[in-house]
Amino acid sequence: MGAPIIIGDSYNLWISNALKDAFCDVLTRVAALEGHDIMAIYEDAPGVAGTYGVSGVGIYLDEFYRYLGGFSGVRLHIDICRTRLHEVAEACKLTPSGTKRMAHILAWVAYHMDGNPVSEGCFVYEDWPPDAAYAPSNCATS
Repeated sequence: MGAPIIIGDSYNLWISNALKDAFCDVLTRVAALEGHDIMAIYEDAPGVAGTYGVSGVGIYLDEFYRYLGGFSGVRLHIDICRTRLHEVAEACKLTPSGTKRMAHILAWVAYHMDGNPVSEGCFVYEDWPPDAAYAPSNCATS
């Protein structure tokens, strides 16, 4: 079935339910590495709290805004997550292939947050965004 990572009003970034939950886990664990405790998001933010572990229900990335400094803070955090992904992969129970897929997903989230479309034919687990700025050299894994 899957679930979307909802960015603004866009529901175009669909991933598996397990990777949706892992995506949230990566964001919160990297935030902790950066000195931010945002675990309250799982209790206080309805667009995340009510979605964790629930099949077919997407997460609203906007819910992270108040915890990470608005849109620009979340966008910066996505880049930090891309850089620090390997530090949290094991704690997030990501396998090597799951870590690689998460690197792709984080790249697509950054790409989409920067105002670019997610094309219907792309496979966000394996394809990189078409812009070189989001290519593997800028990600935690290739």
